[in-house]
Amino acid sequence: MEVFLALALAISWLLCTDTVASDSIIHIGAIFEESARKDDKMFRLAVADVNMNEEILQNEKITFSVRFVDSNNPFQAVQEACDLVSQGILALVSSTTCAPSASLQSLADGMHIPHLYIQRATAGTPRSRCAITRNTRSNDYTLSVRPPDYFNEVILKVITEFSWQKFMIFYDGAYDIRGIQEFLGQAGRQGIEVSLQKVETSISSMFTSLFSTLGFDELSRFRDMLRRALLFLNPRTAKTFISEAVDTNLAAVDSHWIFINEEINDADVRELGRRLTGRLTVIRQTFPMSESKSQYCLSQRHRFSSAMCNPKDPFTQHMEISNLYVYDSVLLLADAFHKKLEDRKWHSMASLTCIRKNSKPWQGGRSMIETIQKGQVSGLTGMLNFREDGVNANVLFEILGTSYSEDKERGIQRLGVWSPTSGFNGSLVDQKLDNRMEGVTLRVVTVLEAPFVLVAENVFGQPKEFCGYSIDVLNTLSQQLGFKYQIYQVPDRQYGKIQRNGKWNGMIGELINKRADLAVSALTITPERENVVDFTGRFMDFTLGFLLKKPEDKVDMFTCLAPFDLS
Repeated sequence: MEVFLALALAISWLLCTDTVASDSIIHIGAIFEESARKDDKMFRLAVADVNMNEEILQNEKITFSVRFVDSNNPFQAVQEACDLVSQGILALVSSTTCAPSASLQSLADGMHIPHLYIQRATAGTPRSRCAITRNTRSNDYTLSVRPPDYFNEVILKVITEFSWQKFMIFYDGAYDIRGIQEFLGQAGRQGIEVSLQKVETSISSMFTSLFSTLGFDELSRFRDMLRRALLFLNPRTAKTFISEAVDTNLAAVDSHWIFINEEINDADVRELGRRLTGRLTVIRQTFPMSESKSQYCLSQRHRFSSAMCNPKDPFTQHMEISNLYVYDSVLLLADAFHKKLEDRKWHSMASLTCIRKNSKPWQGGRSMIETIQKGQVSGLTGMLNFREDGVNANVLFEILGTSYSEDKERGIQRLGVWSPTSGFNGSLVDQKLDNRMEGVTLRVVTVLEAPFVLVAENVFGQPKEFCGYSIDVLNTLSQQLGFKYQIYQVPDRQYGKIQRNGKWNGMIGELINKRADLAVSALTITPERENVVDFTGRFMDFTLGFLLKKPEDKVDMFTCLAPFDLS
C-alpha cells in the first residue's frame, strides 16, 4: 500500500509540475488553452514515455515548460510564447483554437522556432479551417500536425451518394459556418436547395417558438424539410435537439439525418441512434491504429504507456482527438532530436528575447525545422508526416449508419471510409428493411363514419364486421405485411380532443393510453394531435359539396307603401 501511494504521488508530481533541468540540452515549450487540461496531461505523459526509453535520446532527457492561455486572447499567447523563448526552447507545441494560432505562427516565423500546431475544436463543436498562412518555404516554421477538417469534400460525397436535393443544416452557435462555404457553393451550383438554421442555447424554447409563430401549412412544410438534415452540433446539443424534435413530432419516421463531428465517441453514436426515430448517418474521424494497438505498443523505437495500449482503459475512453496529436507531436520531436544527436549536428539553443527590435532569431532553427518536417513516426494517430506545405494530410473519416438485426434491434454499423488520397470506399445504398409482421396482432380503434368505416349487415349471432374505404386500406396492409388485427369502436364515439384535466378522449386517448396500437377513421390532422401521436401521410382528401336551389323572388306591387305601415 505504501509503495502504491509513493508511485501515485510521483505520477501526480510529474503531471503537475514543469521539468526544467539546467544540465539538459533538450528543452521544449508548450502552450495550451485553459480548457485543454487533457492536452497538458497527454503532453507530460508523452515526455515521460520518451524519457523512459533510453534508446531514443541516449543519455539525454527532454525537459519542458507549459503555459496556459485564454482562447480569445492572442496577445496573451504571444506573451507566454516570448517567455518560453527566453528559456531557450528548441521547439514549441501548441494546441489552441484559431484565434491564437496566427499570432503564434508569426512569432515562430520571426524567431525561427519550430512550431508544431494542433487545432482544437471549440466546446466540442465541429472544426472550421484556421487561416494558417504559408509564406516562402525558408520563412515557414509552423507545421500543422492535425489535418484540415475536409468537411466540404466528405459531405459533398455523402450527399451525392444519397441523391439529396433539398435539406436543412443545423449548426451550433460556436461553429463558424464559413467552414463549409465551399460545400454550400458547390451545392448551389448543382441545384441543391439548402436552408441554414442556427441552434439556440435553449432548444426547447426554439421548438416552442416554431409552433407559436408558424401556421399549420408552414409547420407542415418545415416538417417536410426536416426529413433531410445535417447536424453540425456538439454531441450534447445533438442529443437534446433530437429528443425535442422527436417529442414534438417534427422528426418523422422516414427522416434521415446526418451528424458531423470528428470528436464523437462510440457511446454518443449509439445514444443518438437510439433517440432518433428515423435513419441516422454519422461522419467522424477514425484512426487505423484503433484495431491494432498492441502492434503500436511493441514499436521498435517508442514505448507507449500501458494506458495507451489498453482500449478498455478509462483514460483512453474519454480522450479527445487533440490529445492524440499532442502525444504524437512529442514522439516526432524526439525522433528529430535523435537524428540530430546521431548526426552530431546539434545546434544549442541560447535564450532569446522577442521584445527588442534588434532581436536576432535562432541560427539553428532552419536546420531543426527541416529535420522535423522530413521525419515521420507511427503513433496513436497512425502515420504522422508532412507534405511540402507543412500540412499533415494523413486523415481517415468513417461513415456510420443505423442498421437493424434479425430481431429488429437497432444498431450502428460502418458504411464506408473516406480519405483525401483514396476517396470513398464503401456503400451508402439505403438498405430496405424487412417489413414483414407475421405473428403480430394489432388492436385497432375506430369511429363509424361513412363511407370510411361502416358496420356491414351480418347474420344474426355472428361477430360485427366493419367495411368501408379505410377498412379496405387496413385489409390491404394486413395482407402485404402479414399482421392480424382486432378492431373495436371507441366507447365515447369521439375522435379525440384534449379535456380540461389535460387528458385526451376518443381515439387519440386510446392511443396515448396504449389501449390501441392503431386508429383507423376519417381523422383530421391538427398540430395538437400531431404533438401526441404519429400520423401516416395523407392518402385521401375528402370533401362534401352542398347544392341549394336559389329561391325565386316574388314582387309585391304594394312594396312602395311599406314606409307607411304602422304595424
